[in-house]
Amino acid sequence: MSKQLSLRPNRKEWAIYSFLTLFILGAFLPSFLTLNSFPTTTKSELTQSLSPLDHPDRTSIDIPSSSFKLSKISQEEPEAYFPNFLYYSIEVANAMIDHLFDNDSGGFFTSKDQHWQESSVNSEKKTYDNAQAILALLKLADAVINNTERDFALEIADKTGTNMINELYDTIFDGFFFSQSIRYKRPGVQGKAIQALLSLAEATGNQTYRDYAVSTFNFMDRYGWNSTDGYYYYILSHSGFIPVVNPSAEDPYVPWAPRADHNAIFGDALLDLYEYESNTTYLNRAVDIYNFFNTTCRNMTNGLFYTGLNSTYHVVDPDSADIFINSLILEFLAHLYNVTGNQVYYDDFFLLLNSVLLNYWDQRYGGFYATISLNTGGSVDYKKYTERQFYAIRALDRAYKLSDNSLFYNLILDALEFLNDKLYDNDHGGYYQLSNEDGTGGFETSWNDKFTVTQSLSIYALSNLWLYSKPGVLNALWSPSAPRPTDPVTILIAAFDSDGISNVLFNYSINKEPYHAVEMVPHSLVGNMYNTSLDPHADSTSVNFNIIVNDTLGNQVVRGNYFFVWQADLFPPNVVEIGFFPSLEIPVHKEFSITVSAQDVPSQGRVRYVRIRYHRSGQSEKSESLVQIDTHIWQITFPEGLPTPGTYAYYFESTDDMLNTGWSHKSYFYILGHQESTPFELVIGLLAVVGIFIPAGLYTYVEYKKKDARKTLKSRREVRYRKRSTSSINKRTRRGTKRI
Repeated sequence: MSKQLSLRPNRKEWAIYSFLTLFILGAFLPSFLTLNSFPTTTKSELTQSLSPLDHPDRTSIDIPSSSFKLSKISQEEPEAYFPNFLYYSIEVANAMIDHLFDNDSGGFFTSKDQHWQESSVNSEKKTYDNAQAILALLKLADAVINNTERDFALEIADKTGTNMINELYDTIFDGFFFSQSIRYKRPGVQGKAIQALLSLAEATGNQTYRDYAVSTFNFMDRYGWNSTDGYYYYILSHSGFIPVVNPSAEDPYVPWAPRADHNAIFGDALLDLYEYESNTTYLNRAVDIYNFFNTTCRNMTNGLFYTGLNSTYHVVDPDSADIFINSLILEFLAHLYNVTGNQVYYDDFFLLLNSVLLNYWDQRYGGFYATISLNTGGSVDYKKYTERQFYAIRALDRAYKLSDNSLFYNLILDALEFLNDKLYDNDHGGYYQLSNEDGTGGFETSWNDKFTVTQSLSIYALSNLWLYSKPGVLNALWSPSAPRPTDPVTILIAAFDSDGISNVLFNYSINKEPYHAVEMVPHSLVGNMYNTSLDPHADSTSVNFNIIVNDTLGNQVVRGNYFFVWQADLFPPNVVEIGFFPSLEIPVHKEFSITVSAQDVPSQGRVRYVRIRYHRSGQSEKSESLVQIDTHIWQITFPEGLPTPGTYAYYFESTDDMLNTGWSHKSYFYILGHQESTPFELVIGLLAVVGIFIPAGLYTYVEYKKKDARKTLKSRREVRYRKRSTSSINKRTRRGTKRI
């Protein structure tokens, strides 16, 4: 019998149709049965960004020597001269005081690790370190601009001096111990302590410091001086007597071996004593010291100095010489020349300096090597130690002051460029201990440690550079920064010089015409500040200017170029949204707020008001005023939220004093909540349920019951058929049996 196609779907087809219908409706019904959901789009049609307000970028530590010229410059090509040495000496000083100063008893600990972690502190206090810290802080006190910073630096230096006397001075035999735990006294340590104490006495007027300095010299004069060998006793015991055995296994010198570095430091201190006391004993002793190590510890081929002699007057490690020792001797020689005026010391200074530059200066990477070989086949240490760089910078500083040769100043800047680029920690502050030749670090974490002596040397060197005879000049300021044609302009500049300012000139050009210089006058309220003013000018008038500073010694620098324009305020304020709290999707009747930054452009006047204009799709626009809560910051709050869900478009309107009005770009926010009426989609969904799913279910159920009934009836028929068949077979069998 042929099959026929039925137009009625079978049970399997109805199940598929039902599933697809439920899936499609299920994707849309929940949003209508619960809360409304709106698509999350970008907040604004244009990407907006806000630069931090009132946080200018910090001046880079990078100071290439090409930016500095020592020759006098012309007005047509002004020199941009702005040494930032002072700012970084203050930064390092703050880091050193914050992390290494003992706030309980005063004085500085030895070191910490790269991150200044408290667990890494070496809490030992050393005389040499603290003496260097005192000298650095006193130099910083001379260099800083305001009295608050000066008083703070003096206070820390004074506390450090008091602690050094209380914890490190030998009250029985006089003199300073090497450290709290090492109870020996070395000439270089005594010399640096004398220098620090004399500087404190001069800065504070406290003559107790002077007395301790003199007592320390007397101790060395009793126990450490030899009329033919200088201060050759390398290590002195706490009792004042020379030990038989050197207690330091790492040191090749026997206790009575003379060293050039210790003698140079102590000789420099003797010159300080002579200048303070006017006692020729100190001067004569200093001259004897130089004569001693100049004839015994010097390589006569290249003029460099060895470290020192052993007990048999043979040079220890004669194959190498250290930049540290030769830099100390250079400082001592310059000091001798300044005190005595003897040309011999001047000539010897530059002879030695020339040898130092030829042998230690790295032409490729910059900076100074640690040690160099004096003979063929000798070892060379190419590492760059931060302390040694600053000792060499101090020697170059003396060379520049003696000769006024720009070569030495530029070398200082080149050395600082290497230091600040490779060995300064911009993240945590302070200088690392050392690096490889090219400035890369080693595998040892100790290379990045921060030592008090290293930070002190950097503070001293940077502050001293700030106090050069060449004047220092800060950035110029003018007010208003964007003047209108009706505004006069006041120009301010801060100028500093250790020798005194002769005059400060405002050198300016109107609309690129020839420059004209007028003398600025000292500010009536702020020291070191100078000012002048320009009358109002027509719209679009431009001004280029620089500042010329002359000191009392005839040195001159020019700070420039600066530029501003008088212009009419034709622009509306600029409004930038900086906060939508709690989010762009807010439930109905939920409080929310909006915060914006509003500034006049250019910053000539005041923002009078800021309004928000907003509307729901298809509804009329509403307006609310924002409230100014801080400089440039405005805010509006909807304490009861909004009652009607939907998508809201909004933008800001702003007006300045000149009635320039502007509008921001349009953005959107969304109010979430129950619909107020039954949506059309919900009605369709319910009708679909009633009109499709219920009939489909009933039809499926009826069809199932019919098929089940047919199956049952068929089964019964098969049972009856099998019974009839069995009965017929049995009857035939019985009949056949009878016949047999």
